[in-house]
Amino acid sequence: MTVLKMVSLTEPCSACVMIDGLIHEMLDKLLIKFPQARIEYQVVEHLKDIRQVKGLEVEKFPALFLNDDQITAGTLPTPQQLRIWVEETCRG
Repeated sequence: MTVLKMVSLTEPCSACVMIDGLIHEMLDKLLIKFPQARIEYQVVEHLKDIRQVKGLEVEKFPALFLNDDQITAGTLPTPQQLRIWVEETCRG
């Protein structure tokens, strides 16, 4: 099963809030095309707790993971790139 996980902070900056909202929208639309995928959201309350995030390599938020592999760090992937990543994972 393909699992997409978005990790964000409890008190994000204003840019992070916008990116977070856009990623949420993209993930919701992606579920329509890939109903076999699962989406998880994790909120980190304190920066000292980021070590608990499995697969976190770059400590920028929001961070997006695909099957525990970090694919973004504080950036917004294009909808096309996100779809390609999920397609490849669902096929493989």
